[in-house]
Amino acid sequence: MILYGRNLSPFTRRVAIWLTLQGRAFERRELSVVDHFDQIAAVSPVARVPVLALDDGTRLIEAWAICDWLDMTAPQAALIPASGPARTAALQAVALGSAVADKVVALVYEKNRRDPALHYPAVIEKIERQIAGGLAALEALAPDHGWIGGDAPNGADVALVCAHDIAAATNAYLLKPGYPRLAGLAARANALPAFAATKP
Repeated sequence: MILYGRNLSPFTRRVAIWLTLQGRAFERRELSVVDHFDQIAAVSPVARVPVLALDDGTRLIEAWAICDWLDMTAPQAALIPASGPARTAALQAVALGSAVADKVVALVYEKNRRDPALHYPAVIEKIERQIAGGLAALEALAPDHGWIGGDAPNGADVALVCAHDIAAATNAYLLKPGYPRLAGLAARANALPAFAATKP
């Protein structure tokens, strides 16, 4: 399998960690839409990452769909519970982490990449409020010790850490209010090889 996308994409990173935690062999093509648009467009109809190219030539897109396929094809190593309230809770945590990461990326395009003369303060403020609300919700989900997944990180842990780390890497001021439980979860995760090897 070949994973397209770089670790600065929290969605690509989530898939890379998922693959590694499941013990799967895969190759990396660390491409970004900004610098390698045509190469990504050649493997994704919407020129987005991540893309996971399977050994049979099938190409999977979108992190949630890729991770669902990974769990479906390796149920013994699944990072999301198979059914019941535990599955719902884990998926909602993943959804929240993904939403925060999505807004952090939106802020990068609005604030970091746009010429300051073209900034829209009202839009930036609204995105920052969305991120703050999401981070507070992630803080409430993060455990004081250990993992949401119990004895080992699960998909919820992965999503929370990816959201925290992309904020830290791109606009660290977003974390200034202080999210100690979330920061602790990220620190524990980033001490593990699967997370450390992909940290942006």
